[in-house]
Amino acid sequence: MADIVYREGDTIVACATPSGTGALAVVRLSGPRAAAVADRIFSGAIAPSRAAPKTVHLGAITSPSGEKIDEVLLTSFRAPHSFTGEDSIEISCHGAPFLVKRIVERAVAAGARPAAPGEFTRRAFLNGRIDLAQAESVADLVGARTAAAARTALRQLHGRLSGTLHRIRTSLIDVLAGVEANLDFVAEEGAPPFSPEEGARAALRVKEEIDRLLSRADEGRFVRDGVRLVIAGRQNSGKSTLFNALLDEERAIVSEEPGTTRDVIEGEFEEGGILFFVSDTAGVGGKVGGPVEREGIRRGARRRRTADLVLVTLDGSEPPGAEDEGLLDETAGRKRVVVVTKDDLPRRLGEVPLGHVETAIPVCAPENRGIAVLRETLRDAVSGDVGTGDPEVTSVRHIERLRAASKALAAAAKVTASGELFAEDLRAAAAALGEITGEGAREELLDAIFSRFCLGK
Repeated sequence: MADIVYREGDTIVACATPSGTGALAVVRLSGPRAAAVADRIFSGAIAPSRAAPKTVHLGAITSPSGEKIDEVLLTSFRAPHSFTGEDSIEISCHGAPFLVKRIVERAVAAGARPAAPGEFTRRAFLNGRIDLAQAESVADLVGARTAAAARTALRQLHGRLSGTLHRIRTSLIDVLAGVEANLDFVAEEGAPPFSPEEGARAALRVKEEIDRLLSRADEGRFVRDGVRLVIAGRQNSGKSTLFNALLDEERAIVSEEPGTTRDVIEGEFEEGGILFFVSDTAGVGGKVGGPVEREGIRRGARRRRTADLVLVTLDGSEPPGAEDEGLLDETAGRKRVVVVTKDDLPRRLGEVPLGHVETAIPVCAPENRGIAVLRETLRDAVSGDVGTGDPEVTSVRHIERLRAASKALAAAAKVTASGELFAEDLRAAAAALGEITGEGAREELLDAIFSRFCLGK
């Protein structure tokens, strides 16, 4: 698909439902000849080109010789009142893959071309139906795996983030327009004077709004992409038992023998609308066996470095050791939760583990004691004190552009004595915000974004 040339006037076709066998599938056509292509492959009481918009018609897809391929329902849409803003046809057929393939092939033979990944949504963006942030939310909605992720994506599709960004960018451009007018007409009598103090205040007001969006960006990213959670602890500290309890299934082998876990074991669970991708890793310290166990320890260390959240296990039935202290030092200043395992045994660890941790959650994983509290604590650790409502920003790309805009505005507030430098920083901030919603978006950016979409979207 990478060599497809996007030409105005093409009519495209693709299956809009997931591949594989199903009860039903939908084949989608879009473009100026969508109805004409459908006329050539559909047999029914009325030709698609004569069908009223937003009406559904029973008929059949036929071969060039008139052989019936499948009985279908055909829905007709007319520009601009369709998802893409173009004439569109949707064909609901039976979900056998070979039937879907034959219908797509018939459409191609009749004058359509296969759509590239994300091309339907790309056309919706290019035709002004949605902006780029809304277009990206389509993919987020399709890929959502939790209710919170779906709810946030749907709100973005309806323009929640776009409306906020449009308002912020408009206020920024208003400030920029005033500065540029002053620079252009400074020599003319009666030109409005430029106040560096007011310019700085205006830049910082816009920055505060952007920083408000960024204040919940990490939580938004976790809602959209999930949390990479790594369980870390010394050998035989109850990591695998805790892993199984969090997943509520027997995934990891549990044994009294130290060093049972030699590789990274993965699973997932949901808590409070957040999907956690959890990794059980080899224990640190103790007697290290052969190269397999050493490699497992190295992999565990790599996972800890890239984790969003580390769950440190301390064996409550044993005195604290150097390995415990090393892990607590390593994870200090990062997002982490500390648990004291084996709460059913006499406590030998001490009330406050090593003085490193204000709070450590006691758990007895075999009895499921403390697991509910732990799951809630993990959820709180990645959401923080955020009040109510869903975060507006969820995409790493959006976060990066918002940070760039905030940085440019911070710089602008420091150089207001030079109107030219001030205006340059304001332009940089406006450009960063525009890249989120698509104003002036480059083809390379569009290619990168829409290539991640599935076919038919």
